[in-house]
Amino acid sequence: MAHSLNDKRMSKFTTAGAGVPDFVYSLADENPGTIGVAAAADASKCAVISYPSGGPINVRAFSDAGGNTPLWSYGFDSAYNNASKRNVAVNADGSRVAAVAYDGTNSLVVVLDGSGGVVGTTTLAGFCSGVEMDDSGARMVLTMGNTARLYDVATMTEEYSIQTSGAGGYHRISRDGTAIAAGGFNIRAAREVGGVWQSVYTGNGSSDWFGWGMSLSGDGQTLFALSHDYGDGYLTNEHRIVDLTDGSVVAVSSYTGSGSFQNSAVASQTNEDGTIFAAASWGDASNTEPEVRIFDRDLNMIGSIDTDGSPFELDMSRDGKYVLVGSKAVHANTFGNGGNTYAYENDVDDCVADFNGDGSVNTQDVLAFLNAWNNGEGSADINNDGSINTQDVLAFLNLWNAGC
Repeated sequence: MAHSLNDKRMSKFTTAGAGVPDFVYSLADENPGTIGVAAAADASKCAVISYPSGGPINVRAFSDAGGNTPLWSYGFDSAYNNASKRNVAVNADGSRVAAVAYDGTNSLVVVLDGSGGVVGTTTLAGFCSGVEMDDSGARMVLTMGNTARLYDVATMTEEYSIQTSGAGGYHRISRDGTAIAAGGFNIRAAREVGGVWQSVYTGNGSSDWFGWGMSLSGDGQTLFALSHDYGDGYLTNEHRIVDLTDGSVVAVSSYTGSGSFQNSAVASQTNEDGTIFAAASWGDASNTEPEVRIFDRDLNMIGSIDTDGSPFELDMSRDGKYVLVGSKAVHANTFGNGGNTYAYENDVDDCVADFNGDGSVNTQDVLAFLNAWNNGEGSADINNDGSINTQDVLAFLNLWNAGC
């Protein structure tokens, strides 16, 4: 993970560890204005992009074995002096790293191999604010304003593109490379079907912003869209699940907060098969809902994290078991120093409907749950929001009805 603003550094943690970094690489002397980090899903490798004011922009790779000594470094030419924290990406096995830098006119996209050697470059007019790779490293999607540009890494040529209304968001690609999504004041998704790319979904809201809250399942078949309503002071958040195989909306839920704080939607993530979804928002003054909400495919809340301050980053493991959140120490609309990192573990291997654990789902589980709920036992907090109330009854009955 990258730490910015104060004590700038990159820290590597073991997800299920004790919360103590395995190693730290300090960037305090460099004092970069931006730090971005991307990690390989199937290997203990990551890449960090950083740049001090005015450049130069550097990309460094790290591994567990190498600790805080970079495996290699790549430096952009001094003319390139701007980059986003999302301008670095790593494929699943760490054999490909994509990085982007901007010189005030054009963006240079560089793809590096596992040793830091350049395997391809391309130059695009305008500012590229994000890059994301598929697991194989064969494809990447570039955020060029309101356009998501899909590139073939081997040839460094554009395969397909989709546009949204409004720039400022960042665009996504599925892990298998068969779907892309772009968001702004509306949201669009495209899939490769039979070797041909085609638009499969376009959605919007009356005054919604989708640009920061899109995610795709690893298999490219499900889109999760988190949006906020700028028309009501950023107080309403909507969650939307779309089946990209036919473009149908599977489920929709929303809530409206209160108070003067903006409840801006900042990020979402989806697991491999589109069965677990995580959404992160800044939070409203009344704390109407937890800042981080975890759902099943019917948008039942199956977990949550009530952060002390506003989240700014969110990640999820492929299987949906782990959710990682980076947040400010206080709400984004208030001044304050410091930040927090939260790692949350979902009970993805457990069948909640089998409440009494006898291997069968039947009325005995309902009775066991109601007894626990009536006694205020922690096991009855089904949606993990810290309170035991009727929402837990509804959540349990939904799970019980679905079975195991």
